[in-house]
Amino acid sequence: MPPPTKQEPEGTRDAIATAQQYRPRLVRYFRNHLNTPDDAEDMAQETLVRMMRDPQAERVSNIEAYLMTIAGNLLRDRFRRDRTRHVSQHVPLDESVEGWPTETVSGERVYQDRERLRTFVKHLDELSPRCQQVFLLNRYEGLTYSAIAGQLGISVSAVEKQMMRALLHFSTRLELP
Repeated sequence: MPPPTKQEPEGTRDAIATAQQYRPRLVRYFRNHLNTPDDAEDMAQETLVRMMRDPQAERVSNIEAYLMTIAGNLLRDRFRRDRTRHVSQHVPLDESVEGWPTETVSGERVYQDRERLRTFVKHLDELSPRCQQVFLLNRYEGLTYSAIAGQLGISVSAVEKQMMRALLHFSTRLELP
């Protein structure tokens, strides 16, 4: 006795048959209008998906005409979007960075960076809590001296003094270029 086979719902079989029948025509249509075969494949897929998601599609008498209408609308939308985004003026990243120096990340580099971070955190911990707070609010949160002063309820002059203390501390402890 053969093993039982899983039956697909009727709608799924129809969708698969429709996709198999009309996909090649859609791909040809999009290849005639687009630059890359991958884009043509994507647009053909999108056309079929939109048709299958449309609850009114079951009532369509001429599926090919319906699919070509969807395809034309997708293509028109794409051309509008590309024109708005000035896609014709874009340069592929591969071409624009050709010849630029590259940096490969080595295990040694990762180790060195981790060590630098540990050293920085160690020296940050040596600062008073207020000094740490002022430094982090300025350098990592991007707040201005006046915003820090307002947030901490201290004067701008006090913020300046705390920042000077932190910068002096780091410059004496860390090897800064």
